[in-house]
Amino acid sequence: MVKERDEYNKSKKSSHASSSRGDDSFREQNLRINDYYQATPRRARKERQENTKEVRVDLPYFHGKENVETYLDWEMKVEQLFACHKVSEERKVPLATLSFQSNAMFWWTTLERDRRLHKDPPIEYWNDHKGALRRRHIPSYYNRELMDKLQRLQQKTMSLEEYRQKMELYMMRAFIRESEPPP
Repeated sequence: MVKERDEYNKSKKSSHASSSRGDDSFREQNLRINDYYQATPRRARKERQENTKEVRVDLPYFHGKENVETYLDWEMKVEQLFACHKVSEERKVPLATLSFQSNAMFWWTTLERDRRLHKDPPIEYWNDHKGALRRRHIPSYYNRELMDKLQRLQQKTMSLEEYRQKMELYMMRAFIRESEPPP
């Protein structure tokens, strides 16, 4: 580098015609050096940072004293958000419990304390957490009640679209799938 700088300074002192040739040789030498010492592209650094960055997921609040449909709607929305943001299994339970408010928060705190007192392992997986929530918020008679609603469902003053949506909702919540006719 020092040698190149000296050559550059010498070329500046010479006439204007020869100085343009000196600049060209300096640029050529500089290019050869830069071919070996290129900085890593910024895109690669940015991608590396994005992979380690945690995605923020805002879940809807859950208060816990609402009706069964409110709980099921909350559960469905949370599962959609988990899938959309590709939330890891380790983060699902802590994220879900952060959305608890009032009664749900008190229930969860009590459940965790009771599990520690009985030396039961903490709930770490979403399916176990969902099971505990369902036992708490969905009464044992809910499926029978849902089947009765489905069987007694009538269109009456509803539009055909409203009737179809209500029937599909009841079927989905009762885990009923329409079977396709054989070909």
